[in-house]
Amino acid sequence: MGAAVAPSFANLFVHKLEQELFLNHRYKNHIQLYLRYMDDILVVWKGDITLFNEMVNEANESHPTVKFTTEISKRTLNFLDVSLTMENGSIITNLYRKATDRNSLLNCSSFHSRKCITGIPKGQFLRARRIASDDAKYWEAAEGLINRFCTKGYSRCTLHKTAAEVGRIPRTSLLQGSKAANKNNRTPFVSLYHHKSDQVEKVIKRFWPILQGDKQLQKFCIDPPLFCYRKGRTIRDHLCTAEPKKETRQTVLFQGLEKKGTFPCLGCVCCSSVIRGESICHPMKGNKIKLKHYATCLTAGVVYLLKCPCGKVYVGQTIRPVKERIKEHKSDIRNYNTNTPTDTSVSRHFFSNKHNQSQLKWLVLEVVTKPQRGGDIKKLLLQREAVWIKRLNSMVPIGLNEYWSIAPFL
Repeated sequence: MGAAVAPSFANLFVHKLEQELFLNHRYKNHIQLYLRYMDDILVVWKGDITLFNEMVNEANESHPTVKFTTEISKRTLNFLDVSLTMENGSIITNLYRKATDRNSLLNCSSFHSRKCITGIPKGQFLRARRIASDDAKYWEAAEGLINRFCTKGYSRCTLHKTAAEVGRIPRTSLLQGSKAANKNNRTPFVSLYHHKSDQVEKVIKRFWPILQGDKQLQKFCIDPPLFCYRKGRTIRDHLCTAEPKKETRQTVLFQGLEKKGTFPCLGCVCCSSVIRGESICHPMKGNKIKLKHYATCLTAGVVYLLKCPCGKVYVGQTIRPVKERIKEHKSDIRNYNTNTPTDTSVSRHFFSNKHNQSQLKWLVLEVVTKPQRGGDIKKLLLQREAVWIKRLNSMVPIGLNEYWSIAPFL
């Protein structure tokens, strides 16, 4: 229906029409049963059929664009995916499928979670079990579903086992609907589905007790996580992007080829302590890590790195121009005092090792931009900061970071 709100608008519009044309009309005494799903309506009519046709004709004349079409029968009628048949004064139901419908079931070899692949057939069999009036009708519908699934690569033996499992469930229990389940307190673990997702699940379950022992996170990690997966990017997504990329050229101080790294703004006291270059060396391993962004002292919304003369590093983030945060670090070092706001991991290290503020070096690791469709830029900065802390192994005693948490990802 196009936009996400279109079904809701359609539902409200048809509800207004049915109240004016059918349910509050002079013909309402002839309506024994009235059911509607969106714009499909099922009516059980008691009385002369000519009166029913008159009601439909009056409804069509009352609105300039909306027209109702009818399908009338005294014995058999199809409504949505249900076939209704009158037999011996009772209504018999069975699964209905249009002859023109295509087999749009998910292929068994599709790149989806195996839980999803195995869950789809059971969901279809449960639907057939709810709709079919008796066991014979259910197995008639189940055989049709089995044949359709087999053409998509599913195992016929597994399908028969699933159909038999669903067939043992009483239909009355399925028609009662699900009772309100207890609130699920499991932490959702949402990720992009990958061919190693099963291995990731095993690793997380194996080390979950570590999070349960964390003082800050243990209240969120009582139960194992609930693994959920997002849809990955398809060829269509790559070819037809929803958000066209804006071609913007970086603002640089001097004309020439675009460069990556951190450069001085030539107008503040932080310029002299900039670590220049298109890459940095890992503080422990020594391998080079290429930088992907251009930044100056004036760049805002960044993840930055501080380096002391010992070689230890500190990773931080700021939403302000980075020079403002660097000035604060230098001020803390210059005015260090125990158990005061100036007592930070960086200033404490500089004080205990007799370094001075002029020996502090820094650079920008990454520039974080707000997505076009909005988002929490502070949360994105915290996420990228956590990634860089792990990547550079900057936690104490090797580095100067005293805190790391996965909370920004939850």
